[in-house]
Amino acid sequence: MFKVLIADDEPKIRKGLKQWIEESSYKFQVVAEAKNGKEALEYTIKASPELFLVDINMPMMNGLDFISQMKKISPNSIVVIITGYDDFQYAHKAIKFNVFDYLLKPVSKNEFNNLLRKVTETLGNRADEAEVMEVTTEKNAAYSSMIRSVKDYIDDHFDDSQLDLSHIAQLFDTSKSYISKRMKQELGKSFVEYLTDIRLEKAKKILENHHARMTMYHVSTRVGYTSQHYFSRVFKKTYGISPMEYRNKFNKL
Repeated sequence: MFKVLIADDEPKIRKGLKQWIEESSYKFQVVAEAKNGKEALEYTIKASPELFLVDINMPMMNGLDFISQMKKISPNSIVVIITGYDDFQYAHKAIKFNVFDYLLKPVSKNEFNNLLRKVTETLGNRADEAEVMEVTTEKNAAYSSMIRSVKDYIDDHFDDSQLDLSHIAQLFDTSKSYISKRMKQELGKSFVEYLTDIRLEKAKKILENHHARMTMYHVSTRVGYTSQHYFSRVFKKTYGISPMEYRNKFNKL
């Protein structure tokens, strides 16, 4: 049910509008009635209505002043002015406040039902958009979760020489281009770039800690490379020195 607030200083008008709402086939419920703008503002905070039916000429705080204050609290609510004032100045201010509709008294029941229909369509569309947004957000969260899983898998299996993008795509039941694109978006690196960085960082640690006991061939195979020469070329391209030169730096320490 969509919640409605009626703000009008005439009890007869409030009663009539409420009755029409209750008799209509649309899903609206009057949650508050106010006889002036100040009272309407209090009910806005308490009841959080989605539809406001507001008269302009009210004591203590007129309808336009109320709308100005209310929009600060509930900017996305729908406001309909129902008034006896057929004045361009009022209509111009109503447009400024993004009022949904401006009805002149006396309002017919048919005219009021048409209004409820239009409001229902608008609120329904908003609900649909919110649902789509929620689903999209959930999907994006799932995608991020998948990329985290891909990252964890690479971290654990970087030393597998058979590890490639095709293997990852098959494992996670998606396409190679999608995996690479999402990794680029979320990690700032493509699959190849991320795998290479992991392998080379691991190689650096081996060279630092085991330089006296491992040949360069064994270092390369430990981090997933089948070719020592390719490993050396990639290492030098990345760090500016060869693996041997890097190891020798630590021999001198």
